Amino acid sequence: MKNTQPNFIGKTVSFSTIDSTLAVESPRFQKQGDRLYVVGTIPKGATTSDWAVGVPCSVAWSAVTAYTVFASVEDYRKRLAKNRRKK
Repeated sequence: MKNTQPNFIGKTVSFSTIDSTLAVESPRFQKQGDRLYVVGTIPKGATTSDWAVGVPCSVAWSAVTAYTVFASVEDYRKRLAKNRRKK
């Protein structure tokens, strides 16, 4: 069976690990050393007070336990705002 990674081009993805969740805008796969990472930037709304908007970020693919794919960064922001209004 061929081992292929998902195509996240143009998407915003929320990645979950055992310890945390990280949203990544325009994620792509990148090999660093002997490990595979998903790299991109942090979208608006992903951090408290947006202190890290636009900052490059990465998550080790081997650490990902689940992920949610949003059609775009606008879709992610819209759903995030809807969730925050419910609280």
